[in-house]
Amino acid sequence: MKRSKIIYGILALSIVVFLSIFIFLFVRAKKFKEFTGRKSVFEGPIDNNFSNFIVNAYNGSIIANTPDKFNKAVLDWQEVIPEAQSLLDNYDDILEEYTNILKEYNNIPSFGELDNHQDKLSDHDKKDWKTFVFKYHGEYNEKNCQLCPKTSKLLKDLPIELAMFSIMEEGKELYPHRGPSKHILRLHLGLDIPLGAKITVDGKDYFWKEKEFFLFDDTYLHSVKNTNRIRGVLFIDLDRKHIPSRYIKIANLFGKSYFNNVNKQIEKEATKIK
Repeated sequence: MKRSKIIYGILALSIVVFLSIFIFLFVRAKKFKEFTGRKSVFEGPIDNNFSNFIVNAYNGSIIANTPDKFNKAVLDWQEVIPEAQSLLDNYDDILEEYTNILKEYNNIPSFGELDNHQDKLSDHDKKDWKTFVFKYHGEYNEKNCQLCPKTSKLLKDLPIELAMFSIMEEGKELYPHRGPSKHILRLHLGLDIPLGAKITVDGKDYFWKEKEFFLFDDTYLHSVKNTNRIRGVLFIDLDRKHIPSRYIKIANLFGKSYFNNVNKQIEKEATKIK
């Protein structure tokens, strides 16, 4: 009898713990569902309802733990990453190396070639979105860094997860989409900007400017439209530093295999550039 009571007690406690965890995750997932306007906490970018639920709960938790001043679509880069001033201070060097890389335009891979999760976004309109990658959520690509030594040295002094020259053909469009994770913020530095080239974030149009930063949260619905000629920006992803570090560790842990596979492809494609 005593043994049965212990078993029933453990079982009851397990149920209570499970329900408590589920309710906590559900509340967090609901928070992100409301942010995105999705109909269900099980909707998302992954073809698996449970995975979407977990990702939504993760992102909802980040929203709950982000100070209000940083919980918005477009942010002030000087409040978030003031050390990026070094890129502005050395803008001419970055622009010179970008211009040299552009001479190899036909050999620069598209984003879809490097990351097969991005091929529909990258290639849907049959116009080029070229990406010269310095770093992709892991080690730096040393082949590419050697081709742009001044830019790569500046980037290596900054707390970033991803960096690349993002180069778009005239007429290129990216349809409205969301980034997968709230732990990332995206920083653009305008290098070669044609008149009218714009990014729309959370329903508002913004126009890149040369030698200026644009910092935004890419989990907000955003789209891109280029005009007139090639558009070039230095494209950087950085971890939010105003949230508990555990969220960064979780993202890196579960994305490690995927990021490694993309980095292998980047190493392979880098050999195209002489």
